[in-house]
Amino acid sequence: MMRVSPRGSAALTLVLGLAVLAGCGPSEEKLYRVSGVVSYDGKPIPKGNIFFDPKVDGPQGYAHIVNGKYDTAAEGKGIRGGMYDVRVNGFDGKEANEAPFGQALFPEYTGTKELPQEDSAYDLDVPKNR
Repeated sequence: MMRVSPRGSAALTLVLGLAVLAGCGPSEEKLYRVSGVVSYDGKPIPKGNIFFDPKVDGPQGYAHIVNGKYDTAAEGKGIRGGMYDVRVNGFDGKEANEAPFGQALFPEYTGTKELPQEDSAYDLDVPKNR
């Protein structure tokens, strides 16, 4: 039979305790993918950004828009589901020195949308006259 000294026993208890605590850290929150098509006046937005700002505390979802399409998974900025303020900035895609996305097609669009706690598609046609 192996004998453990009181000092060895305390060290073993400390190591085991730290191992247990390491496994009990905060887990990463599950975020869901949102993808879709964003158009303006019936035409895909050439370049832009779409933001999903949660109505309650939580991470912001985000994606670039390229040729009308976006995917939050590509940016690693998904959503957790719930009610969101949706913001869209759309540009003509004609790059210039101080306008890498080109000229704005419209003032920033804002709306709201409830998104599910699962991967989902959300298409949006930004109204021309608002």
